[in-house]
Amino acid sequence: MVIQTERGPQEERLIGAFRAVFDASVMNFGSYNLLYAENLFGQEDHPEMLISSKQAPAAELSAQEAVESSRHLLIGYRREPVEMVLCPVDPAAVLPPADDDDAPLPRVPVLVNLTNLAGMAVEDATAEIALSTGRRVRLRVQSSVKFPQLPQVPLHQELDVEDFYGFLDHFMDRVERKHR
Repeated sequence: MVIQTERGPQEERLIGAFRAVFDASVMNFGSYNLLYAENLFGQEDHPEMLISSKQAPAAELSAQEAVESSRHLLIGYRREPVEMVLCPVDPAAVLPPADDDDAPLPRVPVLVNLTNLAGMAVEDATAEIALSTGRRVRLRVQSSVKFPQLPQVPLHQELDVEDFYGFLDHFMDRVERKHR
């Protein structure tokens, strides 16, 4: 969502809503490329339900468990230092974008880097990421995404997806160099 393309005002507002959630959740946010992905392992559309659930109070739910359970994720990534941030997002809570200045609720993201990555596999439009704790996500990364809250405004992220797969190659090259 940082690669410049021709986007209309409605799509720019959609991107701005997601960027605001990421910025509220991640320190040093300005240096990350960003895209939306669906976690195919995730069961929860609304991450705040995970935190407020009687079955999983906040004190018992780790950030990794929340990310693993969340269906919708924002993926921030950068090449130096090589890392990605998995940030839960609830499209129903941020879409359609509001015109007010209310700050979005921050989410607790999970950092993935050379110290906690256990494995990564890419197949077609999915990338599976396993952490050293045993937690994992399977990301479906699509070049165009429509959300039920804004069906008339697709999120075009073709160039972002292409860049993300290049980043994953770079990340795995760094992992392999580290283990030589």
